[in-house]
Amino acid sequence: PNTSSFATYIYKVLKQVHPDMGISKHAMAVLDDFNRDMFIRVAEEARELCMKQKNVTMTSREIQTAVRLVLPGELAKHAVSEGTKAVTKFSACETGGNQSTRAGLVFPVGRVKRLLKDRTKMRIGAGAPIYLAAVLEYLTAEVLELGGNAARDNKRVRIIPRHILLAIQNDEELNKLCLTACIMEGGVIPNIHAVLLPPKGPSHGNFGAEY
Repeated sequence: PNTSSFATYIYKVLKQVHPDMGISKHAMAVLDDFNRDMFIRVAEEARELCMKQKNVTMTSREIQTAVRLVLPGELAKHAVSEGTKAVTKFSACETGGNQSTRAGLVFPVGRVKRLLKDRTKMRIGAGAPIYLAAVLEYLTAEVLELGGNAARDNKRVRIIPRHILLAIQNDEELNKLCLTACIMEGGVIPNIHAVLLPPKGPSHGNFGAEY
């Protein structure tokens, strides 16, 4: 299995926000790329903060500051709230399952910790992966909720890339976040990059295709 993929967890979040909605393979790939890109951007910002402060361990404090730097406006505010809530819940729950369960999360805290270690080559404090997993889960839920609404408005029961495009374009902060991501990372996120780019030529490309 692809240990860097969040697809399994994205699907679980979908079932929380839109229990009766499905998602196409290509739309899932777009959201998986979105999560990987957000992970990279926050992890890199947090690493830079640690280096500036000469910290050898990345904590939830660096993740929180990185989130504020990466996400715009209300997205940052709500993401910070979700991250803080997850860390607090984890700290208050000494037993009762794995790290994700104790933090009240669907997204995989253990996997996020491994990815953070691999990406930053730093020591990772207990709170950092919990905070970041909560932020990724929050962003995923936001996109899925809006994408599902777009699908329903189009009388569909399955989210396709076009619905994600509509959801992002109609939300000022998500649009700003994703367009910046496309510009900054180039080919790192090809699926969402392709969805967000305007169609070439007289046709509308694959935006309306059933993926």
